[in-house]
Amino acid sequence: MDTRGQGIDRRGFIVGGVTVFGGLYLLGRHARADKQPIDTAPRTLLLVELSGGNDGLSCVVPYGDDAYFRTRERVGVKADEVLKFDDYRGFHPNLKKLREVYGDGHMAIVEGTGYPNPNHSHFTSQDIWHTARATGRASGDGWIGRTIAKLYENDRQVPHAVHVGQTLPFSLKSGTHPVVCFDEPPAYRWVSNGDSIVEAGGNPEPESKSRLDKIRSVVRNARQSSEDVRRAAATYQPRVEYANDPFSQDLRNAAALLQGGIGCRVLSVTQGGYDTHEDQKRRHDILMADLDRGLSTFLADMRGTTVGDNVLVLVFSEFGRRVADNASMGTDHGTAGPMFLMGTPVKGGVYGKHPSLTELYEGDLIHTTDFRQVYASVLERWFSLDSEPILGAKYDPIQGCLA
Repeated sequence: MDTRGQGIDRRGFIVGGVTVFGGLYLLGRHARADKQPIDTAPRTLLLVELSGGNDGLSCVVPYGDDAYFRTRERVGVKADEVLKFDDYRGFHPNLKKLREVYGDGHMAIVEGTGYPNPNHSHFTSQDIWHTARATGRASGDGWIGRTIAKLYENDRQVPHAVHVGQTLPFSLKSGTHPVVCFDEPPAYRWVSNGDSIVEAGGNPEPESKSRLDKIRSVVRNARQSSEDVRRAAATYQPRVEYANDPFSQDLRNAAALLQGGIGCRVLSVTQGGYDTHEDQKRRHDILMADLDRGLSTFLADMRGTTVGDNVLVLVFSEFGRRVADNASMGTDHGTAGPMFLMGTPVKGGVYGKHPSLTELYEGDLIHTTDFRQVYASVLERWFSLDSEPILGAKYDPIQGCLA
């Protein structure tokens, strides 16, 4: 884990198995989450990152463009396999359930998302997407970290952002507010010898006492929250059955935390494996099937419940792939690609303009929509926040995509 710029007073403490740094509380590879009873379901956000660079041209296929088939002889989706929804576009054949979600009007496709001066590095591009700023991590906290800080300016104890997975995305990083990262709720347990820090006595100096009080607070909350998270996961009864693949199970755990009412406003999950330089057709087909199965199950589980109807799903990837396939039956790092918004709050349809497949920049698509316009839509239309301080500049929201 990258710990640059984090820390209580820029220091890290390891106490009784609990790693404490900045606003981030981790228990081994697991973390804490405090229960916060809610009278009514708040508006929440589920972030789904397709890590590695999703090939948007094989996800939402421009089957009506002859240039697609001329440049995708080895990895292209055949026209008769595309799940068509207009005379130009269609879904990958393994996105059958999500095609139904789109048909029901609860999925928005935002075409050609990217940013100026695109970078082909996974790490650099992810940092730009995670911070919403061209300077990446040098700009400070992640965009979700900034969002939580605005939503809860006077609440710096309860973590309202949770990542279900082994590695915390930088988008959730906050130097002021706690965030949570764990992979398996049943394995998330309080380490009992951490009690020693709570019971620590003596008469420390004022500055040391202040730090010690912060750590004591973390430890006390972690002990209780460990029980809350495990209870939420163990007692949750989904309305539909989730598959046993890791992505589906991460989404089940996210659903359990949302329905468990432990105070989460932003949940995050990652589906990896999208860096398809070779053997793309086979690999991407599997990824699309897993994405379809996991997300459609989550949406079906949420739909019709007070909590579920207040969940907005945002799907993104750090970049798309090049237009032309390569000699290894794959595609290399590209630039623009589609983003997706899903859920009851979404007004479905296609937003933005599909990039040209012939007017390229060094073989890459030229983005037509700045991805931060989608973030601005979420911040302003969903969370009722001023997006400019969080994103660092003014971006026009996508009009009409949220009810």
